[in-house]
Amino acid sequence: MCQIRPLLPVVVMLLAGCASTPTPKPSADYPQARAQIQQRLNEIFDAAEKKDLDRLDSYHLYGPKFSKFAGETFSRQDAATSRQGEHDGLGTINNLSMKADDLKIDLFGDVGIATFVLNYSFKQGTDTVEKKARSTMVFVNESGAWKIAHEHFSTPKSNP
Repeated sequence: MCQIRPLLPVVVMLLAGCASTPTPKPSADYPQARAQIQQRLNEIFDAAEKKDLDRLDSYHLYGPKFSKFAGETFSRQDAATSRQGEHDGLGTINNLSMKADDLKIDLFGDVGIATFVLNYSFKQGTDTVEKKARSTMVFVNESGAWKIAHEHFSTPKSNP
């Protein structure tokens, strides 16, 4: 009992501190910023579908901090490789149609993360190709404009 008595004030202070700690408020939903990112996704899809490569490029934060994972490779793409891949890929297809299903947008200050299932189809030659990909896009607000800083697309093995 003598050994516990000196610790009693410390325990009381710790418990009082825990009891008086304010409960954190849930983070704001940021509906305006989320709507801006959703609009930017629509603009990205529209630019890709119309093969408007200059406009598509303008939606990316191309530079040394840009990165992308795509396709069957495990290597990370830099800005130049990603841009070239998008330009080359869009040049070989026609009638591209893209849609983001199950879209979720989370905001962390000037960073927004959009996760969704990308449903897309296109014509390659005479064949129509329909696919789905798990997708993540990280957006950074640069001077009031949401730009892509990172993209990640993965196609499940059992993709239709």
